[in-house]
Amino acid sequence: MTDQPLGRSVTVAIDHGLHWGSLEGFEDPAALLDTVLDAGPDGILASVPFLKRFEDRIDAADVHTIGTLDLLYDSTMPGDIENAEIHSQVFSVEDCADVADAAKVALVFGRESPDVLKENAEFVAAAAEDCDDAGIPLIVEPTLWGQRADDEFDTDYLVNANRLGFELGADILKTPYPPTGFERIVHNAPVPTYIAGGPAVETDREVLEMVHGAVEAGSQGVMFGRNVWQRDDPAAIIDALSAIVHEGATIEEAETLL
Repeated sequence: MTDQPLGRSVTVAIDHGLHWGSLEGFEDPAALLDTVLDAGPDGILASVPFLKRFEDRIDAADVHTIGTLDLLYDSTMPGDIENAEIHSQVFSVEDCADVADAAKVALVFGRESPDVLKENAEFVAAAAEDCDDAGIPLIVEPTLWGQRADDEFDTDYLVNANRLGFELGADILKTPYPPTGFERIVHNAPVPTYIAGGPAVETDREVLEMVHGAVEAGSQGVMFGRNVWQRDDPAAIIDALSAIVHEGATIEEAETLL
Protein backbone atom coordinates (compact mmCIF):
# COMPACT_ATOMS: atom_id res chain seq x y z
CA MET A 1 0.00 0.00 0.00
CA THR A 2 1.36 3.45 -0.89
CA ASP A 3 1.60 6.30 1.58
CA GLN A 4 -1.07 8.18 -0.37
CA PRO A 5 -3.44 5.53 -1.79
CA LEU A 6 -5.84 8.03 -3.40
CA GLY A 7 -3.41 10.88 -4.01
CA ARG A 8 -4.69 14.43 -4.12
CA SER A 9 -8.35 14.16 -4.97
CA VAL A 10 -11.79 15.70 -5.09
CA THR A 11 -14.16 12.92 -4.06
CA VAL A 12 -17.94 13.36 -3.95
CA ALA A 13 -19.81 11.61 -1.14
CA ILE A 14 -23.21 10.20 -2.10
CA ASP A 15 -23.81 7.77 0.76
CA HIS A 16 -26.37 10.01 2.48
CA GLY A 17 -29.39 7.91 1.54
CA LEU A 18 -28.00 5.03 3.59
CA HIS A 19 -28.29 7.13 6.75
CA TRP A 20 -31.14 9.56 6.09
CA GLY A 21 -33.33 8.08 3.37
CA SER A 22 -34.61 10.54 0.78
CA LEU A 23 -32.63 13.75 1.24
CA GLU A 24 -33.32 17.08 -0.48
CA GLY A 25 -31.54 17.05 -3.82
CA PHE A 26 -31.02 13.29 -3.67
CA GLU A 27 -34.54 12.05 -4.36
CA ASP A 28 -33.46 10.32 -7.59
CA PRO A 29 -30.31 8.23 -6.98
CA ALA A 30 -29.54 7.49 -10.63
CA ALA A 31 -30.04 11.10 -11.71
CA LEU A 32 -27.80 12.46 -8.97
CA LEU A 33 -25.12 9.89 -9.76
CA ASP A 34 -25.17 10.96 -13.42
CA THR A 35 -24.95 14.62 -12.42
CA VAL A 36 -21.95 13.93 -10.18
CA LEU A 37 -20.13 11.73 -12.68
CA ASP A 38 -20.72 14.21 -15.50
CA ALA A 39 -19.12 16.90 -13.33
CA GLY A 40 -15.79 15.04 -13.45
CA PRO A 41 -14.67 14.34 -9.87
CA ASP A 42 -11.68 12.14 -9.04
CA GLY A 43 -13.84 9.73 -7.09
CA ILE A 44 -17.14 8.95 -5.42
CA LEU A 45 -18.06 7.58 -2.00
CA ALA A 46 -21.27 5.55 -1.69
CA SER A 47 -22.72 2.54 0.08
CA VAL A 48 -21.50 -0.85 -1.12
CA PRO A 49 -24.92 -1.85 -2.59
CA PHE A 50 -25.13 1.53 -4.38
CA LEU A 51 -21.74 0.90 -6.00
CA LYS A 52 -22.86 -2.58 -7.04
CA ARG A 53 -26.18 -1.42 -8.46
CA PHE A 54 -24.59 1.27 -10.63
CA GLU A 55 -21.27 -0.48 -11.27
CA ASP A 56 -21.42 -0.18 -15.08
CA ARG A 57 -22.06 3.58 -15.00
CA ILE A 58 -19.34 4.14 -12.44
CA ASP A 59 -16.78 2.01 -14.28
CA ALA A 60 -17.41 3.98 -17.46
CA ALA A 61 -16.60 7.22 -15.64
CA ASP A 62 -13.12 6.04 -14.59
CA VAL A 63 -13.24 7.38 -11.02
CA HIS A 64 -11.91 5.85 -7.83
CA THR A 65 -14.58 4.40 -5.57
CA ILE A 66 -14.99 4.25 -1.80
CA GLY A 67 -17.55 1.97 -0.15
CA THR A 68 -19.25 2.95 3.09
CA LEU A 69 -19.49 -0.08 5.39
CA ASP A 70 -21.63 1.26 8.24
CA LEU A 71 -24.90 3.05 8.91
CA LEU A 72 -25.90 5.73 11.40
CA TYR A 73 -29.55 6.12 12.38
CA ASP A 74 -30.95 8.81 14.68
CA SER A 75 -34.34 7.15 15.08
CA THR A 76 -36.15 3.84 14.75
CA MET A 77 -38.55 5.65 12.37
CA PRO A 78 -37.18 6.06 8.83
CA GLY A 79 -35.92 9.54 8.03
CA ASP A 80 -36.67 11.00 11.48
CA ILE A 81 -33.97 12.95 13.31
CA GLU A 82 -34.18 12.12 17.02
CA ASN A 83 -31.70 11.12 19.72
CA ALA A 84 -31.15 7.44 18.98
CA GLU A 85 -27.57 6.16 18.77
CA ILE A 86 -27.82 3.35 16.23
CA HIS A 87 -24.51 2.61 14.55
CA SER A 88 -23.54 -0.71 12.99
CA GLN A 89 -21.26 -2.16 10.36
CA VAL A 90 -23.67 -3.63 7.83
CA PHE A 91 -21.49 -4.45 4.80
CA SER A 92 -18.40 -6.63 4.65
CA VAL A 93 -14.96 -5.59 3.57
CA GLU A 94 -14.93 -8.55 1.19
CA ASP A 95 -18.02 -7.30 -0.66
CA CYS A 96 -16.62 -3.78 -0.64
CA ALA A 97 -13.32 -4.89 -2.17
CA ASP A 98 -15.23 -6.39 -5.12
CA VAL A 99 -16.52 -2.97 -6.21
CA ALA A 100 -14.42 -0.31 -4.50
CA ASP A 101 -10.84 0.89 -4.21
CA ALA A 102 -11.20 1.72 -0.50
CA ALA A 103 -13.61 1.29 2.42
CA LYS A 104 -14.93 3.91 4.84
CA VAL A 105 -16.32 3.75 8.38
CA ALA A 106 -17.30 6.45 10.87
CA LEU A 107 -15.87 6.76 14.37
CA VAL A 108 -18.40 8.78 16.35
CA PHE A 109 -17.53 10.47 19.63
CA GLY A 110 -19.81 12.18 22.15
CA ARG A 111 -22.17 9.23 22.62
CA GLU A 112 -24.35 8.95 25.70
CA SER A 113 -23.88 5.18 25.70
CA PRO A 114 -20.30 3.93 26.19
CA ASP A 115 -21.37 0.62 24.65
CA VAL A 116 -22.13 2.27 21.30
CA LEU A 117 -18.66 3.80 21.18
CA LYS A 118 -17.12 0.48 22.30
CA GLU A 119 -18.82 -1.41 19.48
CA ASN A 120 -17.87 1.36 17.03
CA ALA A 121 -14.19 1.22 18.00
CA GLU A 122 -14.20 -2.56 17.77
CA PHE A 123 -15.62 -2.67 14.26
CA VAL A 124 -13.23 0.07 13.11
CA ALA A 125 -10.27 -1.97 14.36
CA ALA A 126 -11.67 -5.16 12.82
CA ALA A 127 -12.34 -3.38 9.52
CA ALA A 128 -8.73 -2.16 9.48
CA GLU A 129 -7.50 -5.76 9.75
CA ASP A 130 -9.96 -6.98 7.11
CA CYS A 131 -8.98 -4.16 4.73
CA ASP A 132 -5.33 -5.01 5.17
CA ASP A 133 -6.11 -8.63 4.28
CA ALA A 134 -8.19 -7.53 1.28
CA GLY A 135 -5.50 -5.13 0.05
CA ILE A 136 -7.60 -1.97 0.16
CA PRO A 137 -7.12 1.10 2.39
CA LEU A 138 -9.52 1.94 5.21
CA ILE A 139 -10.80 5.49 5.55
CA VAL A 140 -11.91 6.41 9.06
CA GLU A 141 -14.19 9.41 9.57
CA PRO A 142 -13.87 10.64 13.18
CA THR A 143 -16.78 12.90 14.11
CA LEU A 144 -18.33 14.66 17.09
CA TRP A 145 -21.92 13.71 16.32
CA GLY A 146 -22.95 12.27 19.69
CA GLN A 147 -25.48 13.88 22.03
CA ARG A 148 -22.71 15.03 24.37
CA ALA A 149 -20.87 16.95 21.64
CA ASP A 150 -21.87 20.61 21.69
CA ASP A 151 -19.57 21.67 18.84
CA GLU A 152 -18.75 19.20 16.08
CA PHE A 153 -15.87 21.45 14.92
CA ASP A 154 -14.06 21.73 18.26
CA THR A 155 -10.37 21.64 17.35
CA ASP A 156 -9.07 19.98 20.50
CA TYR A 157 -11.59 17.17 20.33
CA LEU A 158 -11.01 16.67 16.60
CA VAL A 159 -7.25 16.44 17.11
CA ASN A 160 -7.81 13.66 19.63
CA ALA A 161 -10.55 11.98 17.58
CA ASN A 162 -8.37 11.78 14.48
CA ARG A 163 -5.41 10.49 16.46
CA LEU A 164 -7.65 7.75 17.87
CA GLY A 165 -8.78 6.89 14.35
CA PHE A 166 -5.15 6.64 13.29
CA GLU A 167 -4.33 4.41 16.27
CA LEU A 168 -7.25 2.10 15.44
CA GLY A 169 -5.77 1.45 12.01
CA ALA A 170 -6.91 4.17 9.61
CA ASP A 171 -4.92 4.36 6.38
CA ILE A 172 -6.71 7.60 5.50
CA LEU A 173 -8.72 10.08 7.56
CA LYS A 174 -11.82 12.01 6.54
CA THR A 175 -12.33 14.78 9.06
CA PRO A 176 -14.47 17.82 9.70
CA TYR A 177 -12.55 21.03 9.07
CA PRO A 178 -12.27 23.14 12.23
CA PRO A 179 -12.11 26.96 11.96
CA THR A 180 -8.59 26.97 13.42
CA GLY A 181 -5.81 24.49 14.10
CA PHE A 182 -6.31 22.05 11.22
CA GLU A 183 -2.55 21.58 10.92
CA ARG A 184 -2.60 19.99 14.39
CA ILE A 185 -4.80 17.19 13.04
CA VAL A 186 -2.41 16.58 10.14
CA HIS A 187 0.65 16.48 12.39
CA ASN A 188 -0.88 14.27 15.09
CA ALA A 189 -2.24 11.64 12.70
CA PRO A 190 0.40 11.03 10.00
CA VAL A 191 -1.74 9.49 7.26
CA PRO A 192 -3.35 11.20 4.24
CA THR A 193 -6.14 13.46 5.45
CA TYR A 194 -9.16 14.76 3.53
CA ILE A 195 -11.80 17.14 4.78
CA ALA A 196 -15.51 16.45 4.97
CA GLY A 197 -17.97 19.12 3.89
CA GLY A 198 -20.89 18.71 6.28
CA PRO A 199 -24.10 20.66 5.55
CA ALA A 200 -23.96 22.95 2.51
CA VAL A 201 -22.56 26.36 3.47
CA GLU A 202 -24.19 29.55 2.24
CA THR A 203 -21.84 30.65 -0.55
CA ASP A 204 -19.49 29.05 -3.06
CA ARG A 205 -16.66 31.27 -1.82
CA GLU A 206 -17.00 29.80 1.68
CA VAL A 207 -16.47 26.34 0.16
CA LEU A 208 -13.35 27.54 -1.65
CA GLU A 209 -11.97 29.25 1.44
CA MET A 210 -12.42 26.09 3.48
CA VAL A 211 -10.66 23.90 0.91
CA HIS A 212 -7.84 26.35 0.28
CA GLY A 213 -7.15 26.61 4.00
CA ALA A 214 -7.16 22.85 4.42
CA VAL A 215 -4.82 22.22 1.48
CA GLU A 216 -2.43 24.91 2.73
CA ALA A 217 -2.38 23.14 6.11
CA GLY A 218 -1.61 19.72 4.63
CA SER A 219 -4.90 18.15 3.46
CA GLN A 220 -4.77 15.92 0.40
CA GLY A 221 -8.16 17.12 -0.79
CA VAL A 222 -11.86 16.80 -0.06
CA MET A 223 -14.62 14.26 0.35
CA PHE A 224 -17.64 16.52 -0.05
CA GLY A 225 -21.30 15.64 -0.49
CA ARG A 226 -23.88 18.35 -0.03
CA ASN A 227 -21.33 21.10 -0.66
CA VAL A 228 -21.12 19.74 -4.20
CA TRP A 229 -24.48 18.29 -5.19
CA GLN A 230 -26.67 20.79 -3.30
CA ARG A 231 -24.92 23.74 -4.96
CA ASP A 232 -26.39 25.46 -8.01
CA ASP A 233 -23.69 24.18 -10.39
CA PRO A 234 -21.97 20.98 -9.19
CA ALA A 235 -19.68 20.84 -12.23
CA ALA A 236 -18.41 24.37 -11.66
CA ILE A 237 -17.71 23.79 -7.97
CA ILE A 238 -15.83 20.57 -8.78
CA ASP A 239 -13.74 22.44 -11.36
CA ALA A 240 -12.95 25.12 -8.77
CA LEU A 241 -12.11 22.60 -6.05
CA SER A 242 -9.90 20.64 -8.47
CA ALA A 243 -7.99 23.80 -9.32
CA ILE A 244 -7.18 24.32 -5.65
CA VAL A 245 -6.43 20.68 -4.84
CA HIS A 246 -4.48 19.73 -7.97
CA GLU A 247 -3.07 23.03 -9.24
CA GLY A 248 -2.58 25.07 -6.08
CA ALA A 249 -4.93 27.79 -7.32
CA THR A 250 -5.72 30.75 -5.10
CA ILE A 251 -9.27 31.34 -3.94
CA GLU A 252 -9.62 34.15 -6.47
CA GLU A 253 -8.30 32.01 -9.33
CA ALA A 254 -10.66 29.17 -8.43
CA GLU A 255 -13.56 31.59 -8.14
CA THR A 256 -13.21 32.53 -11.83
CA LEU A 257 -14.30 28.97 -12.67
CA LEU A 258 -17.69 29.41 -10.99
